Amino acid sequence: MGSVGLLVLTLMMLGLRDHRAHAAGEDEEFYRFVDVAAEVYSEIRTKYVDEVESRMVLEGALHGMFRALDEHSQFMNPDMLKSLERDTSGEFSGIGIHITKRQGLLTVIAPIPGSPAAEQGLQPWDRIIEIEGETTEGLELQDAVERLTGPAGTQVTFKVYRQGESEPLEFTVTRANVEIRSVFNQILDDGIGYVRLSRFSENTSRDVRRAILEMKDEGMESLIIDLRHNTGGLLREAIDTVDLFVGKGEVVVSTKGRLRSQNREYRASAEPLVEDLPIFVLVNEGSASASEIVAGAIQDHGLGVIIGPAGKNTFGKGSVQTIGELVHTMTDDDDGNPMHSALRLTTARYYTPSGRTIHHVGVTPDIGVALTKKHEMELLRHGLLGDVNTGEDYKLPDEMFEENEDGEENGVNEGETTLQRSTESADEEAAGESSRSGETTDGEFYEIEVPELLEEDDFVDVMLQEAMKQMKIYMILRDKEKKGEVPAIAAFKEGQQVSSAD
Repeated sequence: MGSVGLLVLTLMMLGLRDHRAHAAGEDEEFYRFVDVAAEVYSEIRTKYVDEVESRMVLEGALHGMFRALDEHSQFMNPDMLKSLERDTSGEFSGIGIHITKRQGLLTVIAPIPGSPAAEQGLQPWDRIIEIEGETTEGLELQDAVERLTGPAGTQVTFKVYRQGESEPLEFTVTRANVEIRSVFNQILDDGIGYVRLSRFSENTSRDVRRAILEMKDEGMESLIIDLRHNTGGLLREAIDTVDLFVGKGEVVVSTKGRLRSQNREYRASAEPLVEDLPIFVLVNEGSASASEIVAGAIQDHGLGVIIGPAGKNTFGKGSVQTIGELVHTMTDDDDGNPMHSALRLTTARYYTPSGRTIHHVGVTPDIGVALTKKHEMELLRHGLLGDVNTGEDYKLPDEMFEENEDGEENGVNEGETTLQRSTESADEEAAGESSRSGETTDGEFYEIEVPELLEEDDFVDVMLQEAMKQMKIYMILRDKEKKGEVPAIAAFKEGQQVSSAD
């Protein structure tokens, strides 16, 4: 097979050379590459210590080509393509994390709250450096997913590097069936509606519409949208979700790429479902891609206030990947049918309505809530409101404001990649550095101090609690605005809200 493989490679290279010559004229650099590639293949075929399969070498060369690009572009062999097409719309078996590649390293975007990975203490931005004793250096993202997922009840051991830790951390996690509820809603106190979006899958926007109408009938006067640890999903669903709030014809998001077809503006197609509705949006470092599109649009159009951890932006995944099957194949199945491969290429980047880039930047919160390191870990372990894996000890919002014996409010400051195939997706992968100091990338934020931990087992979702307090302040300012006394949004962002955290 070696000589045949060499002949195939040579013919392929010559054909590619002829095609390139006709398409772009003389290209000496390209010719030199063809000659070097053919020589390297010949050396491997004739001198490597073990006989190698031609397809394996050629596939390795294809993977290598993509390592010169960004972390989201890749050659997908038939097995990888099949895995991508697998239906993961509601439940899957694994450890419950969303991962990407960042600077060549497998990086946790976010564990799914309440999942086995969250229970074990995995955190956003953990870098997975070993899986079952083998380095992840050079490991393709989809291969990593295959190694981490598996039947419920089985275990997987891996090591991660975490910023601030002197030694790698080792985790042994028991896989489980992880169910993801796309949308959860509930009326909190004082007419505050709450919608938790865990991902943007099929019908997410429809379910958000249903939730808003349902809560409006129940007396909802304001809305909190929770996008924390939402790592993305389908672009269309993100656009349709924003469509519920912005005016008809307004820009939701735009994309820009090399090809003219990639330069597009997505606009709202209908009038807002509920006009003049006060909106707060909760985000954190695990909010990526489609979540950032929604948060960025609401922020740019002045429709709401973005709340996140102090000094930290959202994840910063703002690129568009297009997946296309290849016409030619290198392998057949057992029946002799061709097994197709595909290319996943970054073809454009996302921009918010005002033209801000999301990529490698993220969205900067308007309000930053100071949290201890332990709080985010505990939030993941306990789960967010509405997560199906939420632990029984999670304190619901109506329990958050119980008074203690001194009459003071309790406040606590505990300090698998899900894949969707789409030609245009704001999907599970992410990239970019968030601001990790008191400075932000996109502007100023207001930092709110919150009380320290009262009881180790008395867990409260501090950010949700703070959002509820701030919403009450905002509603008071809004009433003053209606009387002509003060512009509500301006007064709120000028820091008058800080008094509620005293």
